Amino acid sequence: MITEEENGEIIKEEETEKKNKISVYRTPLFTKLYATNLRVSPTDVDLRIEFFNEKIETEEELIFYSDALAMLTPEAAKKLFIELKKAIEKYEIENGEISIKEKRKNCEFADE
Repeated sequence: MITEEENGEIIKEEETEKKNKISVYRTPLFTKLYATNLRVSPTDVDLRIEFFNEKIETEEELIFYSDALAMLTPEAAKKLFIELKKAIEKYEIENGEISIKEKRKNCEFADE
């Protein structure tokens, strides 16, 4: 934890929370995925993230190709939210604010 004193001096305090050590082993089924857009859909038992690539723009709509669907437990989705928030904050400190184009923000999927 970092705190700032009245005189502006920044002091780093030791975190008292003990972190669990983990190891990650990639199975033969491991794949990498690159996405340019996504959609999050909650269900009654999980949260689903569909990853898109390559868009085609027609007169009526944008068409995305779906490459994968990840289904997360609510706990895993919350952890993803926390980890993404930290990673995005760090990225923006180092590289500037990430802007999202209006077309990506304000879209309505045809099946909604």
